[in-house]
Amino acid sequence: MFKIDINKFPEQDLKRIVTERCEAHGDVSDVIICDPTPVVGYKLAFVRMVDPSRLGRLVNAFEAIRVNGTAAIIRLDPLRWMMGNDGVLARR
Repeated sequence: MFKIDINKFPEQDLKRIVTERCEAHGDVSDVIICDPTPVVGYKLAFVRMVDPSRLGRLVNAFEAIRVNGTAAIIRLDPLRWMMGNDGVLARR
């Protein structure tokens, strides 16, 4: 999972951001963003790697779920801000 301001970006930007972050673990061939549902209140990214042998690194890095050994499902948690005890906004 990784935190991202999902409400701030359109789907194309989300796909680009997910692709860029995942490419640190190998070449990405495809990213599909799925909107929240009544059952799952957060977005998901389905990520397919060019080299399936690199998928393990991606799964470990983002606590993702492996799908058929060729893709991963990554939870996109909304980035939230909260007021700290010092009166400064901070990400949580």
